[in-house]
Amino acid sequence: MNLSTRRTYNATVAAVAAAVVLTACASGPGTEERVAASSDTEKADNVGATRQQLLNAWAKDGRGGVAVAIGDRDEKPHVLAAGTDGPGGGSLTPDAEFRVGSLTKTFVAVMVLQALDEKEIGLDDLVTRHAPDLAIAEGITIRQLLAHRSGLPEYTDGELAPAVQANPTRTWTPEDVLALVADQPRDFPPGERFAYSNTNYIVAGVLLERLTGQSLADNLRSRIVDRLNLGATYFSPDIRREPIGGFSSSLPGGDTEAVPYRALETSAGAAGALVSSAPDLATFLRALAHGELLADDSYAEMVSGLPAEGHSLGVFAADPPSETGISNSGAIPGFTAYMQYDPATGDTFVLLLNDDTRSPEHLAEALLSTVRAA
Repeated sequence: MNLSTRRTYNATVAAVAAAVVLTACASGPGTEERVAASSDTEKADNVGATRQQLLNAWAKDGRGGVAVAIGDRDEKPHVLAAGTDGPGGGSLTPDAEFRVGSLTKTFVAVMVLQALDEKEIGLDDLVTRHAPDLAIAEGITIRQLLAHRSGLPEYTDGELAPAVQANPTRTWTPEDVLALVADQPRDFPPGERFAYSNTNYIVAGVLLERLTGQSLADNLRSRIVDRLNLGATYFSPDIRREPIGGFSSSLPGGDTEAVPYRALETSAGAAGALVSSAPDLATFLRALAHGELLADDSYAEMVSGLPAEGHSLGVFAADPPSETGISNSGAIPGFTAYMQYDPATGDTFVLLLNDDTRSPEHLAEALLSTVRAA
């Protein structure tokens, strides 16, 4: 398993051993069916125990914790957790709320596509046709924005980090963020090539608000959260509760509770301010791939070019690539996140960490080895 500079890690979607489905009949299951069911149940229990041991060992060697959701054939994912929920040392639960960084972008891309469908406007429309005040996006189409093909420079480079460190309690607006790069030249002409830039999704968040007349947080609630009954998914700091704490190599004091997080989360905005849980992310990906959030044509646009190009509109190819698998990864100080789903197999893999000082590569490999042995 190889790591890239942007995607926190790559993980192969894995299947947990499933119990044999028994055919209902008046006389009940026969001996062979009972033996098969017992064997499969025991195998699944063993896989679950092995995974829990792996998570416990991982957590024991570090300061934070880990939560995973692993499922196959669209059955309810197996959700496990180990470790602590922050500097206070509380036990991490499987439904814990993590900051998930750039997984936010998949949610934002879905909402923009929904809004386009409702207004019967196109991905190849210029952004400024629908949001004339977004002068920074002059000459850029909505498709180029969502696909990281706009040429907009990265706002997290340069002035942002010193500004956040100087005033960690500041509330940033999208306009504040975009002002950091408003006078910078494009990295390349729109459409020329792919280059990952968080600036694209700050612009996309503003565009969504212009299209709908609603805030980013209100769009999330009405379009995704309420529809799928996601109890742990929200834009921080929109809901006045704190997710779990995290440990970081980049924060003063080494953890998210050592300094205010306000400037970090508000400057991340539509590019990375989402909070969610392993069960919620598994539910979201499965619903997305099975037509519960987007029309078929819109979903086809979202995944167009996968797996050959490796990336599309808010999603990336599964790793290793499959014809239908989608994924995304995220990182924000104190947290690392990954989600993947393949609608052809129904396989789900979500992994969330609240310690960004450690690479999850070996843990992901170990979890996958339990599946291969099952």
